[in-house]
Amino acid sequence: MKIVQFQENRNSRLGVIDGETLVDLTAGGDRPESIHDLYYRCGGADNGFPATLDKALENGTSSDLGDLLSGSEDDRRLLPSVTAPAGRKHLLRIWLAGVTHEDSAKLREVEAKQHTGQAINVYDQKYRECAEGGIPELFAKTDPDSCVAHAQPVSRPDTTLRLVPETELVSVYGLRTNGQVERLGFTGGNDYTDNGIEAANPLNLPQAKNWTGGCASLGPLLVTDDAFDHANVEVSCDVIRNGEKVAGKSGHTGSANLNMPDGLFHLERSLFQRVPLEPGVLQVFYWGTPIVFSDADLADGLLDGDLVRMTFSGIGALENPVRDWSPPSQLENLQG
Repeated sequence: MKIVQFQENRNSRLGVIDGETLVDLTAGGDRPESIHDLYYRCGGADNGFPATLDKALENGTSSDLGDLLSGSEDDRRLLPSVTAPAGRKHLLRIWLAGVTHEDSAKLREVEAKQHTGQAINVYDQKYRECAEGGIPELFAKTDPDSCVAHAQPVSRPDTTLRLVPETELVSVYGLRTNGQVERLGFTGGNDYTDNGIEAANPLNLPQAKNWTGGCASLGPLLVTDDAFDHANVEVSCDVIRNGEKVAGKSGHTGSANLNMPDGLFHLERSLFQRVPLEPGVLQVFYWGTPIVFSDADLADGLLDGDLVRMTFSGIGALENPVRDWSPPSQLENLQG
């Protein structure tokens, strides 16, 4: 099934897409308003996600899907495919993996050497560690509200050196009442990165990945685990500037394309054994990108006004405009 979170007349709603039909699950039964609500309030953690979703469908109300997925409707707009309950951001965790695809590892190594003039080999070393069953590179997005929906703008801080898109498959998890993690489904994501500061020093990774106003995007829909083959997924990424494509690449991700012996399970085991999922919390997990844009591909990185367009086979398209962002002045009292 394909699940979508959306807002209508400022009210959050949950729906299932069946062809050109939208089944509004919030219209009947337990009236779930989100995936989190469906899973933790309406029985998903007790009965499993597929059974709970089937039950909610029995009382849903069908209507025309319209242009909801384009993000162009006035009265309805998409939300990120997974969100935290209002006022409880701690109930959604966003973690990501890096250096999980060969092309990404090689280019990161080249960029670091070019920027510093030193024989840095940390990216190649990490790639080889994973391929041999070692520890993957894992990190967090610290603010779930900075993960925006399809068609919403991402922010480009005024301190950015070189902003690049990263096209990533994303999996979502909940915790059953029996203490076991359940994989709920898959969506597409863009893990934007300030590649300029990361290339200068790999220890800059937290700053390269986190900022306010949109440092990642997610969606537009979640495909349930039982309906999605995550072994091999075709992806693409285009950068549109002033109506023209200025950069574009395609590639393959999925469990069969990860540089680790057990594929996706190696990432899952590495995350949940160190940071177990807590009751009531959903986990969003980005897998790393097979598509990278070098200086030769996109010299200045993403600029204000650019449009990033991604596609994921079996899921759909994810588009986000880029907007410059300046933080509020909060440091005057701290300056001596």
